[in-house]
Amino acid sequence: MKKKRSRGIEAVKRRYGIAFVAPWIFGVIVFVAVPIIYTVIYSFSVVTMGSYGLETEFVGFRNYYRLLFENTVFVDRLAASLTSVFTSLPIIVSLSLIFAIILNQNFKGRMLMRSVFFLPVIFSSGVVMYVLNGGGGSDAATISASLGSEAASTYINPIDFSEILQRLDFPSDINDLLMKYLNDTFNLIWSCGVQILLFIAGLQTIPTQLYEVGSVEGATAWESFWYVTFPMLGRVTMLVVFYTMVELFVENSELVDSVLTDMRWNTIYDTTSAQLWIYFAAVGIVMGIVMLLYSKLLLKRWN
Repeated sequence: MKKKRSRGIEAVKRRYGIAFVAPWIFGVIVFVAVPIIYTVIYSFSVVTMGSYGLETEFVGFRNYYRLLFENTVFVDRLAASLTSVFTSLPIIVSLSLIFAIILNQNFKGRMLMRSVFFLPVIFSSGVVMYVLNGGGGSDAATISASLGSEAASTYINPIDFSEILQRLDFPSDINDLLMKYLNDTFNLIWSCGVQILLFIAGLQTIPTQLYEVGSVEGATAWESFWYVTFPMLGRVTMLVVFYTMVELFVENSELVDSVLTDMRWNTIYDTTSAQLWIYFAAVGIVMGIVMLLYSKLLLKRWN
């Protein structure tokens, strides 16, 4: 009797679980899986607007061939989208680790400060981030006008970094890179919310005995970081790098923005679908190489 009752309870739990997951499964199938299948079909076809909707004519790999070997603009844009990620990736990961180490210390108001650094994650999908990125049309213009052009420019960039860098006599390439980082400081810090939480979770799993042994052996704080903290955060760092790369490839890609614009306003579905799949394949290859090198060169050595 007990065995039958337990089976009955397990069956009820299973049905409840399926009932809770069913709306999510339905949404994934309808809003994710079906559009993905359509983009695959469109990428191998010529799509035209007919009297009864979209009409497709299968042309094989012609769209891919034209984009890769005939359209030089797409290749340049693809290369720029792939390489731009690596200028922001090390800064975001480094800042996230530094902030996580600071926020993991015992001080008054620690929970409040953690909440402050996580607020950008909440705002990033809302109206605030849209306006900060220059969207909003006339509303954003009204806000800027109410602040005043001089006040707004002073608030955004109170220090003339270009003049400071020129006095340091750095090469022009280094000046351009540093200027890009300084101008994007707000956006870089704004993108560190989830990464900080992941690093804090990883820091809290490091046994305190390791630091005690290091202090007994005379290790400095800098040596403890490189020989204890950083190796113990190896897998967490790999997760942070993976998450950050996905976020940067999706949100900061000029290619994706132009493709979505062509799809939405110009109703071009064939070549745009091919562009997205080429970009998806290129991103997968780049991320695979980065993860492979990281696991082979760093994780294997730390383990």
